[in-house]
Amino acid sequence: MHQPIRDNLEEYLKGSAQQVPQEFHAHLVACKECASELRLFEMQANMLRSLRSVGEVVPSAGFYARVMERVEEEDRASIWSVFLQPSFGRRLAIASATLVVLLGTYLVTTEAGDQIGVPAPAVVATDTNTGAPSEAAPVQDVQQQRQRDAVLVDLASFHE
Repeated sequence: MHQPIRDNLEEYLKGSAQQVPQEFHAHLVACKECASELRLFEMQANMLRSLRSVGEVVPSAGFYARVMERVEEEDRASIWSVFLQPSFGRRLAIASATLVVLLGTYLVTTEAGDQIGVPAPAVVATDTNTGAPSEAAPVQDVQQQRQRDAVLVDLASFHE
């Protein structure tokens, strides 16, 4: 849609064609695209006018009172109103503090246990003369041997 039509479209659709400048009408005669769009706008404006009520709508007696009652009922029934009660706030604060203490205690007590389960690196001593492991080499831990056996079983039983 071109500028002369855009500038005066509202006045034209309101029905005040005498306030619309002459270049608006001249452009409509020259431009078929703008004329077809304007016809669509006129049809939409007429449909919207048909939906308009004939007279002024006056609410029935007690309408405002019923609306205010519903608003107050919904305000009282709100889930968020629970958080405004002081007793609930205290309970929530105590429960949160208890949870923090329990989680802190759990973390402190399990940190030391995690370090015990970490296997130490194996040290193999070799004889400098022969290159064979010396008799003083430390014996491997039974648990570490079981873990190695489990890995070997996994590797042996792997199928693609």
